[in-house]
Amino acid sequence: MIKIAINELGGGQWTGGITYRNNLLKALSSFKDEIEIVMIAAKDSMVYNEFKDYKLLTKYENTGLLDKVISGINQKYFQLDWKLGKTIEGHNIDVVFPATMHAAKGVGSIYWIPDFQFMHLPHMYDQNYLNTIGPKLKKYFSDADLIVVSSEDAKNDLKSFSPEFLHKVRVLKFVAHVPENLYIENVSDAIKTYHLPNDFFFLPNQFWAHKNHKLVVEALKLLKEKGLKPFVVCSGNPTDVRNPMFFAEFLKNLSESGIRDQFAFLGMLPHNHVYSLIRASKAVINPSLFEGWSTSVEECKSVGKGMILSDLPVHKEQNPAGSVFFDRYDAQDLADKIEFVWNNKISGPDLDLENAAKSSIGGRMKEFGHAFIEACKEVKK
Repeated sequence: MIKIAINELGGGQWTGGITYRNNLLKALSSFKDEIEIVMIAAKDSMVYNEFKDYKLLTKYENTGLLDKVISGINQKYFQLDWKLGKTIEGHNIDVVFPATMHAAKGVGSIYWIPDFQFMHLPHMYDQNYLNTIGPKLKKYFSDADLIVVSSEDAKNDLKSFSPEFLHKVRVLKFVAHVPENLYIENVSDAIKTYHLPNDFFFLPNQFWAHKNHKLVVEALKLLKEKGLKPFVVCSGNPTDVRNPMFFAEFLKNLSESGIRDQFAFLGMLPHNHVYSLIRASKAVINPSLFEGWSTSVEECKSVGKGMILSDLPVHKEQNPAGSVFFDRYDAQDLADKIEFVWNNKISGPDLDLENAAKSSIGGRMKEFGHAFIEACKEVKK
């Protein structure tokens, strides 16, 4: 029996971490005879009250100068996260995930890095971040027992960035779980709830610059000139902390392009509604310029929905059934793919793809959970 502490992941500005954690917990639910899970969260965390089925440890906070001094000494000279150690003290924890360094002697640590976007799109980061991220990551890689990435593509990036740590890398390709009642729900209910047309593409990406929404605008503008007006439904966080004006500029671009009436913006949605809209759509579009292991792609794989995908190596690695790829810098190529799908695909569930997804999801989830447990066994002291 391995006792694993799952540390806080994600937050209001990055829901991807929360989704990753929830997918991991679902994958591990089939292994209750092998592992015991406890959760770690700060008391003011937005997720603090979500873990009713698990033992919850409140993250220890510094209470004064002495705590800060002790914490600093432990970090500098012993490579120990003293606050994390205080959090798990007395609970017989074997492994902490994710952790940037050891919590205590005898406790294994696994660090998770979702991607190396800064290597591919450095122009989207300020210079201070670019100056500090390298040394910071190398320290994390050095201090952790193992490093988890979500794709072979990310592993290749780590090999290029820090080949000296490649022996520590394990690839865990997460799998998106499906809500239990999803397939008994009528997709028309989601259409009515949000007052949507029957035919639409779904684009469930955060409004961050690298998600490449602008290329969709360019493609739809080209199609409108041909008399074709596909409708696109968008969901996700409208705030890009690196580019706070991005969403406002995007709306301005829409109006200037004359296609504002072809978009609906739904903001942050309940997860089951995201799945319903995936099923109801004609296809899901992910035009992103970079991904580590796309959550929206995994959700489409788990529910059985075809996609229109940018030609990222990681998208091809994920390879969802019934999908087409386009040049992520070529609006005409995307327009051609949108036109083909709009004219040839029927909106709503594809029963063949859905049935195939249903038959494989259980095995895929267990494979993900098993791979994570094997990584924990490696670092258990």
